[in-house]
Amino acid sequence: MQNLTNSDYKLFCSLAQVSQESLRKTLRNFLYKKYKTVYATDHYLYAVGEIPIALVAHMDTVFPKAPKDIFYDREKGVIWSPTGLGADDRAGIFAIIKLIQLGYRPTILFCADEEIGALGAEQLVHDYPQPIEPINFIIELDRRGTNDCVFYNCDNKDFIHYIESAGFVEDWGSFSDISEICPSWEIAGVNLSIGYEDEHTVSEILKVNPMLDTVRKVRKIFDKGEWPSFKYVPKSWSRYGWDGLYPSEYDYWMATRDEPEEGIFSHMCNCCGMILHDYETIPAIDDEYNVAYFCPDCCVENVEWCKICGQSFVKGVLPPSGICEDCISKYGKSRDAKKRRRK
Repeated sequence: MQNLTNSDYKLFCSLAQVSQESLRKTLRNFLYKKYKTVYATDHYLYAVGEIPIALVAHMDTVFPKAPKDIFYDREKGVIWSPTGLGADDRAGIFAIIKLIQLGYRPTILFCADEEIGALGAEQLVHDYPQPIEPINFIIELDRRGTNDCVFYNCDNKDFIHYIESAGFVEDWGSFSDISEICPSWEIAGVNLSIGYEDEHTVSEILKVNPMLDTVRKVRKIFDKGEWPSFKYVPKSWSRYGWDGLYPSEYDYWMATRDEPEEGIFSHMCNCCGMILHDYETIPAIDDEYNVAYFCPDCCVENVEWCKICGQSFVKGVLPPSGICEDCISKYGKSRDAKKRRRK
């Protein structure tokens, strides 16, 4: 089992325990020291590299506050926080920083507000309809699990084989920053597992060994020294062999199924009706203590979190104090409840 050094653990904590805005400023200063050309805005950081491969990660998390307490079980190789870790996608940012520290200089794209609709990536491709320097392909480090590779609506078979030959297995996914970037720039891209699980919940964990294993695999890709160029090939679907094509996996399943299929798309957003993997939705407790599910876009207006335990609730369920009934019962109704919890 691979473990983080003490300095790397401190680095991860420093990335996880700050707001998106503070992280953006920190990453901007870091890139200025490592790259000659950096374009920094409130929506994205774009560092032009020497290797014609772009690495992508997003700077926001679903949690309203950064975690104060982060724990590392070295025997199990797991990092977690009782209030939500935010490894989606601070793990991806950590991995990219480590690759830069090791001397690699790919192009870097750090995007803001992925969790509410990839707004940073959308602004990036608006400002730059084409990349500043040629990019052969794009790798995002923002996928749950151990060795998944997700291509969304990119159907370049040669690229899929290239990435799978690096030690990954193709899986399904619904949306991330490269869903905006790749079709706009007409460059093939992939989202790789970076070790987190149970994202979008306070039970989220980061498995260190899979994260470091992905870093190792990306290094092997960089070390090849020559990299083929892969174009974005949009995926098309044909129902029952007809000529009618669907522009995306989501459109296909919406057109051909009445209910989500377990193992492919497991939950439907209670607000917009989008069908997603179970791990790509935000579960929230409603006023009858049933679980409702929301996509990353809809959760912004429909979900709120208990200020003490971090449990997610449908907006309007929590009392004005922002503290759930369980925490009120356990810690009392006073304003000192949060202090008691920290003790």
